[in-house]
Amino acid sequence: MKTRQPHILIIDDDRSVNRALSLVLSKDFQTITTASAKEGLELAREDSPFLAMVDLKMQDANGIEVLKELKRIDTEIKVMIMTAYGEVKTVIEAFKLGAVDFLTKPFDNKSLLDNVRRLAALTSFDTDIFSSGLKEVVIGESSAMKFVWHLAERFAPSDIPILLQGETGTGKELFAKMIHSMSLRSNGPFVAIDCSTLPASLIESELFGYEKGAFTGAVNSKEGLLESANGGTLFLDEIGNLPMSIQAKLLRVTQEHSIMHLGSRGYDPIPLNIRIIAATNVDLVDAFQKGLFRQDLYYRISVATIRLPPLRERDGDIPMLVHYFLEKCNREYNKSIAITDEAMALLDNYHWPGNIREMENVVRSSFIIADDCIRPCHLSISPDKHIVSETRELYCRELSGTELNSVPNVMDIKSIKNIAAEGAERETILQIITKYPFISKTDIARLLKIDPKTLRSRLKKYGLSE
Repeated sequence: MKTRQPHILIIDDDRSVNRALSLVLSKDFQTITTASAKEGLELAREDSPFLAMVDLKMQDANGIEVLKELKRIDTEIKVMIMTAYGEVKTVIEAFKLGAVDFLTKPFDNKSLLDNVRRLAALTSFDTDIFSSGLKEVVIGESSAMKFVWHLAERFAPSDIPILLQGETGTGKELFAKMIHSMSLRSNGPFVAIDCSTLPASLIESELFGYEKGAFTGAVNSKEGLLESANGGTLFLDEIGNLPMSIQAKLLRVTQEHSIMHLGSRGYDPIPLNIRIIAATNVDLVDAFQKGLFRQDLYYRISVATIRLPPLRERDGDIPMLVHYFLEKCNREYNKSIAITDEAMALLDNYHWPGNIREMENVVRSSFIIADDCIRPCHLSISPDKHIVSETRELYCRELSGTELNSVPNVMDIKSIKNIAAEGAERETILQIITKYPFISKTDIARLLKIDPKTLRSRLKKYGLSE
């Protein structure tokens, strides 16, 4: 690995942009500028920067091709793509190829400097939202995700409100951040509010802010969350959980583009310039028909609606995501753990009720348990988890000096289907009886939800001794 020098390489054929960027960033960083992509790549070969800022469209090169070449030179170079065009398809491609951020011209000096400072503070494990979280959103080639990206391309540049619909764990907040990063508001704040976690007694004051003396304990005035999103994007997660009284106030915000602090005297509205992206995992149409959500607010926030597909509808995307999370773990722990075809087949056929969030947890837990390769017995995706939990607890008591978590959950044999079913079945049984010889055949059968006679026939079929 090359020694990382604390400098930024700026590649843009507009010399005035180079000068402006260098002036802003020189407060904290050493900068090297060039108007030639060819020269920029030579400079990177001589001395790898920690960050390369690359213009998307230059006279002598395409920014995407420069990105690819920079990654070939040194995979740890962080690349920020700059453009005045805001082309969503190109942005998605850039993220897939390893870009960590996206800068729209003209840029805000403070926001730019803050973003670069944040990137400079990152570890080599790519913990930043743009280098890891957003990749989870753009990974995949399924028709379902291509349609979602098509809608994002249409909606992102405008200021119209967007409603994101999707099951828990489908990445609604990450997708909202991606839309924000591709919008004309990308240099402004992105403020996320989880409406399901706001205490009922504090919702109004937290959202709208308050004046000194508005209530007992209000010793100073405080800016609300809505106000803090001025100039940027407000993300309202699980908006269906807002009380009806707050829904009425939020409706007024969408109509008048202003707010009033709690306890304010007289008519002194605070102007708001925000874009609202809301998200829900429930059917809001059904909610307003039942009187649980305001119909007028629904039509205000759902000018554009994007449904994020669950993993089970993303045909072909699951293996790509599994490999992404596995590689993420390998880098984090400096290991080289692989995954068997049988284990991948099980993951590909699993219904994923918790979607991407569940997948990352499953891959991470399996990674920790595995020695050199993730096998079916390492996967904690059993649909009958209470049986697994009880069985693990029972037999872990017999293990001297072994912690409870050292015994992995086991995949339900009945859920193994289609590709590599027999191989996966044999691998699962073999792993259990080899690693945990104290488990009786009766209890193995119970854990796998098959009859003891069936287990005996499987043992005979696969040449496994009883």
